[in-house]
Amino acid sequence: MGFQDKDFSLTSGERVSNIALDDIPPDHWARYSYACDAIAPLATRTEKTLIGADIFCGSGYGAHVIAQRTPCFLLGIDGSAESIAQASSQFVDFNLLFSHKFFPFSLPAAHFDFIVSMESIEHVENGDQFFKLLAQAIKPGGRLIISAPNRRVIDLALNPYQWHYKHYIDEEIKVLGKQCGLSLIEYLGADCTIVNAEGKVIAGNYYSPVAGTLRQQHQGDTLTYLFERPL
Repeated sequence: MGFQDKDFSLTSGERVSNIALDDIPPDHWARYSYACDAIAPLATRTEKTLIGADIFCGSGYGAHVIAQRTPCFLLGIDGSAESIAQASSQFVDFNLLFSHKFFPFSLPAAHFDFIVSMESIEHVENGDQFFKLLAQAIKPGGRLIISAPNRRVIDLALNPYQWHYKHYIDEEIKVLGKQCGLSLIEYLGADCTIVNAEGKVIAGNYYSPVAGTLRQQHQGDTLTYLFERPL
């Protein structure tokens, strides 16, 4: 699958395009709520307003949640022009700016106090390059919150998601963090799908009341990692 084959539209089947925040699946809420909690300690370390980014922000609901709950200036980036247009019209926060960019793009080195990137790295052909881009853009003392499907639970060989290049086990993400000079604070797992004994996804679990509940070091189908760049 090349760049020209990608479908960036809201109807591609790979995007949450809900306008109403009440309609956002619980697993997405859980990850962004966790991100807000992980970012919060940074605000106590400085009197300056934090600078953050939500990379592959989709239709902007998560960036909006962070902008509402965090004293920051936030940049949301996505490859879908439709998503960015929707985000810009729906979420008009004074501290939030959306930008339409295709990866690969550049980010300023050691510029951001935090970067959030949820369910994105699996959509990038060169995931290592993408991770390194995010890592190099983090300031000393800054944090990276990133989530990805867990290959141990959802193997692409058994579940050929059309727009995914790779699913990651936790060791691979940990190695990427170490190579980029980041320290892993913790990782958490969530069960967002129903998988049978053969390892095939048979149903989504997105709207269950417990969908996306994050548990420490749990090998769920989706893993969320919190990294920090040492001072």
